[in-house]
Amino acid sequence: MDKIDEEIIRLLKKDGRMSLAEISREVGLSSPTIKDRIGKLEEDGVILGYRPLLEYSKLGLGMTAFIGLTLDFHTCCQGDVDEALKAMGEVVEAHYTDGEWDMLIRVQARDPAGLMAFLQKLNAVPGITNSRTIISLANPVRSV
Repeated sequence: MDKIDEEIIRLLKKDGRMSLAEISREVGLSSPTIKDRIGKLEEDGVILGYRPLLEYSKLGLGMTAFIGLTLDFHTCCQGDVDEALKAMGEVVEAHYTDGEWDMLIRVQARDPAGLMAFLQKLNAVPGITNSRTIISLANPVRSV
């Protein structure tokens, strides 16, 4: 990966729908060359896909919460917790972490009652022994 690839990635992070012609103009290379470079970045697993950046509040899911999870790896497999979380539509992200929690998840809920219902489902997952919820008040810095 070189400086040109880094610039292509920067442009796509800013606007994933940017056309090859626009990227070509910005970078100073032909559209076919840009297409080949993007294809190589996809093939190498640098670019994993293209997804919309959602405004969850407009979908009726305006409550964002981060939940730190403590897991009991003796009673359950890591994969079982992973699969349970993948099946829960409220879970937007999940990260294994080092520190106070074993895992940190981000969820979107409609309202406090929706979050409460989600927490009841979450606490029933075998292997999750403790959870701590942090409610987001605002999101001033947003990355793709």
